[in-house]
Amino acid sequence: MIKEKMTTPWLMPFSRGGNGRLNLFFFPHAGGGASAFYPWSRVLPAEITSYAIQLPGRETRLREPLHHQVPVLVDTLAEVLQPYLDLPFVFWGHSMGALLAFELTRQLQQHSLPTPQRMLVSGYNAPHIPYADRHIHHLPEADFMAALQELNGTPEAVLKDAELRALVLPIVRADFQLVETYSYQENDPLHCPITVLDGVTDDKTNEADLKAWQQQSTHALEMFTFPGDHFFLYDLQPKLISTVLYLLNRQLQDIKNGTQLINY
Repeated sequence: MIKEKMTTPWLMPFSRGGNGRLNLFFFPHAGGGASAFYPWSRVLPAEITSYAIQLPGRETRLREPLHHQVPVLVDTLAEVLQPYLDLPFVFWGHSMGALLAFELTRQLQQHSLPTPQRMLVSGYNAPHIPYADRHIHHLPEADFMAALQELNGTPEAVLKDAELRALVLPIVRADFQLVETYSYQENDPLHCPITVLDGVTDDKTNEADLKAWQQQSTHALEMFTFPGDHFFLYDLQPKLISTVLYLLNRQLQDIKNGTQLINY
C-alpha cells in the first residue's frame, strides 16, 4: 500500500510544473548533494517531475548524522520514498548512487512495492563485481586527503581550507565507508531494464564490468558511451542530454500507449 505523500527532507524536488506523468529520482555520488543534479531539471520535459535524493549530513541536512552502512540507509529510503512511487518512475544513480538505486530497487521488489520502469546507472561497475579500489575510509586524515587528491574528485580548494575540510571530509569518508563495506548478496534479478551510461575515460569503471549489469535484470541491457571521465554526467554535453531525453521520452511514450511495466 502506498503511503500518504508528505514533504520529506530526503527529497529535493526540481519540478518545473505541468502535467507530471513520470517521476525521475537522482541518486548522488559519494560526497555529493542533491543540488548537483539541479541543472538536469532544466532540460527535462514538463511531463517529468524530477527529485534528487538528499542524504543526511550535507547541504540542507548538514546537522543530521551521516549514514555509514548501505542496508540501514536503503531501509530508510524504501520507507520515505513510498508515497512518491504513485506514478511510473525512473531511478538514475551515479557512482555510489548507482549502488543505492540498485539496492533500493531490490528492496522494493522483494516487498512487492512499485519498482522503476527503468534504472539508469553511471560511474559504477555491476554490484556483484568485487570493489577493487584501495579502501581509504579508515585512513588518518592526512593519508585520507592524499588518497582523495590521487582520485582527483575533491576540489583542491576544499582540501587546502581547514574549515571546508572539517565540513566536507566527514561526508566523503562516510560515503566511502558505505561503498567500501558493501557486501553483495545473491538474489533474484530485477524485473526492470537497466541502462548503463559510460564515460569512456572513467578510470573507476571498465567495459566488461559495466556490461556485467546484465546479470542483474531479466531485460536486455542497454549501454551508451560518452566522452568524459568519472564525472561526465555534469558536463551536460549534447550527446548525453539527447540520450537521456530519448530514454525518458521512450518511457513517457510507453505510459501514453499503456505499454509501460505494470510494477507500480
